[in-house]
Amino acid sequence: MKLGIYCPDWILAWHNTDHQVVKMFSRIGEFSTIKTSFVASKNYTLTYNLDKIAQRFLPVSKPLHRHGLRKTDSKTDVVYHYGSPVNEKLFYKTVQKSPVFVTTGFMTDAFVTSLFGKPMNRKTEADELAKTLEKASLIHFHTLGGLQRFLHYRPEFKEKAVNIPFFLPNLRIPNKAIQRINGESKEIPILFVGSDGARKGLPELIQALDILGKTYLQSFCVKVTIVSKSKPDSTSGINITWFKYLPHDQILALMKKAPIFVLVPKMESYGLVLVEAMCNGCSIITDKDETRQEILGDTGLFIPPGSPSMLAQSLRLLIENKALREDLGERAQARASILFTPEIVSNQYNASFQTLINHES
Repeated sequence: MKLGIYCPDWILAWHNTDHQVVKMFSRIGEFSTIKTSFVASKNYTLTYNLDKIAQRFLPVSKPLHRHGLRKTDSKTDVVYHYGSPVNEKLFYKTVQKSPVFVTTGFMTDAFVTSLFGKPMNRKTEADELAKTLEKASLIHFHTLGGLQRFLHYRPEFKEKAVNIPFFLPNLRIPNKAIQRINGESKEIPILFVGSDGARKGLPELIQALDILGKTYLQSFCVKVTIVSKSKPDSTSGINITWFKYLPHDQILALMKKAPIFVLVPKMESYGLVLVEAMCNGCSIITDKDETRQEILGDTGLFIPPGSPSMLAQSLRLLIENKALREDLGERAQARASILFTPEIVSNQYNASFQTLINHES
């Protein structure tokens, strides 16, 4: 099966999660018979980036995107587009010879309110989204919650909407025997990973640790590691190992040794780092958002964001109860192994693409 990925070759940004997700998705052939190629023209990449500049510094009402396909002799069985297409009429006209699989999303009310500072009209949002998706052959959501929220307003899309998790090609389930050996240490590492510390809940974590106090943490041999651009600022003098940045493989190495992982964000659309923590058997403390609950199921501790006192209580519970943190970590790892591993997720995408091909033929 030949899958044409329609996206810019490059994006003017130091860090763009959407582009990284697409680059990871392009590796799906490592776990399936799908052959991927990038099919958008160079002109599309250029106009896409020009539009980003224009919208940031001099907002314009008409998008600058100029859609087009690269010249190639090979036929594309399915076109994959990440995100609702801009200038959608021209996009669908450009790729009309192939069925189109579009990945989109419909965030939680809490996330949207945090993003815009006030509640929004979700019906209007769903209607606007529907206009861009009407001609898609199949509409894809990364979460069941996102799919259900959209269908609540636009149920007529039910027959052509699917829910498949993110494809994360680097996910691995570590050897449990090695993890048990690491778990014999008297140290209790606590790990936080989040580039934007303020948004990811770092200040509240430090406040929670200050509530527990330096003496308490030392008595349980707690070792705190922070990976964030934001510098942690403790008022009680607790010992913190801080990295402004670490390569991904080193972050995964820290996760393998950390029985407790904390991410209680004020605003977060998904939380891919939680899936990685689950794979590595961490017991996890996170926020009560619907999306995080869908990711973790009953394998984590959920608290409201912005509550250092409740975070301190949850930390104390895991620090003092080895059996609980091991149970949560083992169950989180088991959940990740059946929901998020690249072998399983690639099969789900492959089945959806094959359904489109069979329908077209």
